[in-house]
Parts: sequence; C-alpha cells; structure tokens
Amino acid sequence: MVTRRGAAVFWAAVLGIAAAAHAGDTLRLYGEENVGTASGQFLKIPVGARPIGLGRAYVACASDGPVAFWNPAGLLRTPGLHGAFVNHTEWAADIDLDHAAYQWRTQNFGYAVSAAMLRSGEIPRTTEMHVEGTGDTFRADQYLLGFSLARAMTDRFSIGATVKYFQENLDEWETRAVLFDLGILYLVGVGDLSVGFSVRNFGPELQPGGAPPARDGYDVQSEFQKHPAPTEGSFGVAYTWDLARRVDLLTTADFNHPSDAKESFRMGGELGLGRILYLRAGFETGRDEGGLGAGFGLQLRRKQLLWRVDYGYSDLGSFGGMHYVSLEFSPLWDKERIRHGRVR
Repeated sequence: MVTRRGAAVFWAAVLGIAAAAHAGDTLRLYGEENVGTASGQFLKIPVGARPIGLGRAYVACASDGPVAFWNPAGLLRTPGLHGAFVNHTEWAADIDLDHAAYQWRTQNFGYAVSAAMLRSGEIPRTTEMHVEGTGDTFRADQYLLGFSLARAMTDRFSIGATVKYFQENLDEWETRAVLFDLGILYLVGVGDLSVGFSVRNFGPELQPGGAPPARDGYDVQSEFQKHPAPTEGSFGVAYTWDLARRVDLLTTADFNHPSDAKESFRMGGELGLGRILYLRAGFETGRDEGGLGAGFGLQLRRKQLLWRVDYGYSDLGSFGGMHYVSLEFSPLWDKERIRHGRVR
C-alpha cells in the first residue's frame, strides 16, 4: 500500500522539478531563442513505445529495452541479465525509424550495444526551374551505432555513459560525428522511488562534408558551416504506488532542457493490471502543438522467458500522430542471481 512517507517524498520531488521548470523560464536559459541552430535532429527522436506512452517522462524509470537511449545508468536495473529490444516508428512524411538494442549485465557492470536507422525513402529533386520535380530523386538517411557502459557505485547509485557514432547522408553530402551521453540513477530507499539525470548528445560540432558534382549556375562548395549537436539534459523522478493486490500505478515526471528549444515539463502514468496489461498516458508541456502521449503494453512470462509488446501514440500537432511498436525479449533463467531492481 501507499505510505505517507513515500507520497511526501514523491510529491516533494515533483514540486522540485516543477520549480526547476519555472526557474528555467525565470532565468531565460535561452533554449527557445536557439531554435533551429542545432544539427542532427534525428538524435532527438525518442525511442520506445513505453516512454512515448508516458509522455517521454522516462529518465528516472528507464530499466528496459530503450534504457541506453534515455539513461544508460539504468542498465543495472533491467529485468534479466540479458535482453533484446527492437522498435519501429512510423514518423511524419512516410519516414521510417528503426531501433535495436541488446544489453547484458553482471553484478556491478551493465553493457549495451544499440543501432538506429532513419530511412527517408526517395525524395523528388526540385530546382528553381523545375518546382514540380526534375524526374530525379535523392535520399536523406541517417544512422547511429552506440555502446553503453554502466557502473554500480553502491546498491542504490549507478552511473552510465554511451559513446555513439552518428552519420547523416543527404544527397551527395554527409555528416559524421562521435557523440556522448551520460546518465545517473539513484534509488532513494522509499519503495522504488528513483531519481534520474541524463545529458544526451554532447560532443563536437557537426559539419557536413563531401564532393557534390558541379551543376550549371552553382558554385561547388568545398567547406561547410558547423552547427552544434542537439544536446539536452533531463532530470526526473519516478515512484510506483501499490493500489491493490497485483494492481499498481507508476507515476513519473521529468524536467527537460534542450539546447535548441524551450524547456518542457513531462508527466506520465502507467497502470499495471496483474503484471500482464499496462495502460499508459502522459503529457509534455512547452510545445506549440501536440504533447499528448498514450499507449499500452502486454507482458508475458513463458518458461522463464519474459516477452513484452508495447504500442505508443504521440500527438505532434500539424505533423499528425506518430505510432511506435516495440518488442522486448529477456530470459529470466538467472533471475535468482539478480540483485538490482525488480521485475515489473
């Protein structure tokens, strides 16, 4: 059952995040003034149907398939010692985004390898003289390959980091960079109350390169302007309330500060029924359009194997609704050896 102490600590943390969000407006952190100044926007597209259903408030409860994207410190809290994860996203303008990850852990260390690919499809080429298209096409594909490492400093405190290689191919141009993520996760000691912090996509500035062919009326460019990576920091808190036997409610809240957009406050909830069915809803403030997230998940255990299928819907306003489908698989043969976290 819900304890008064747990409720007090959780709401104090939520109020602290809300105060931080208000302070962000008061201190003018200049994220909104920098809209459109960062490159590599592909790196900001969220991963995983469950985080989407929770309104992207995930930094403090990341402990499953997309953990490497949200907070690598959560690798020490995964359900099993090994796990595989795949995600497919139907993005705007018929763009497909696929993500895959595999993670494993020992008593004090967690590891993950992850990969992502955005496929634009064939885009008609247009010019000033051929606004309806020249009959030719080009592509704008992007790729990501990452490796994550987490370390348990104590039984409640863990840190993690990810190094990732990013490549963007736009027609004859390409951008390459090595970027980093850093995450921290702390279990307070009141129920499963957790506090998380992460900084994603920090590193050198991104600069296109390549040798495009000469075209009549155009000068061939040999050097291009640099732009910063889309760095963003998140601070969050999460807590699970035991409402009844085999019925619980996960509540989570994040304050997110990107370098190239306005700050936002995220909140989400997940109602677990019998540890089989999970219903989710969330919302993100600070967006001109959209912000609503919803979804559900189905979790099954068969012969010491944990399977979970999740669906998430994200409202992006004029861009329409985005659909996420995730599949996670984790063997639990060694679950008696697990010392960190609990299986949801």
